[in-house]
Amino acid sequence: MTSPRYFFNLSTLKKSWEDVTVAHWMKYPNPFSNHVLSEDVVDRHVLDGKLYTVRLIVKKQRIPGYLLWMIPAKHHACYVRETSVIDPVLQECTITSENLNCRYISTVIETLKYKGVKICETLIERKTKFTARLERIQEAVFNKYVKNVATTDKGLQCVLGLLDECKRQGITAAVPT
Repeated sequence: MTSPRYFFNLSTLKKSWEDVTVAHWMKYPNPFSNHVLSEDVVDRHVLDGKLYTVRLIVKKQRIPGYLLWMIPAKHHACYVRETSVIDPVLQECTITSENLNCRYISTVIETLKYKGVKICETLIERKTKFTARLERIQEAVFNKYVKNVATTDKGLQCVLGLLDECKRQGITAAVPT
């Protein structure tokens, strides 16, 4: 195994923590996420005033040609477990995502935190850890992830725009269960 590699990113959105958190739950589908095949809530409960959720997300996985021989066809989709904790008192939403398959080749664990810092401002902190069997694989996974962060952020912005439009039209957004 390679030594872990890390990605760290801080950004701020001029949107309320509530809107950003709701947008996270409603981000699939959006025009920037056509690789997401499905999402399912596996568990959801409230404990001590915090909402705990586990989701299973299935995504298309584009595998470089030089790796196809290593990966069985059943793993051409990527299965991701997403766990989240929403604390409305502290205005924090922490989401951890990790791949469930192909871990013998590479593991990616992302922790995303939305923190309300002002009435209409949310801090987004992204920390991601990458490990892989080979340096070349780790580099490819890392580079693809960094490239995809911008697309992921565009998808969130798109959903936030739809939420704004719903508010202007007096439509209440309902978070799917």
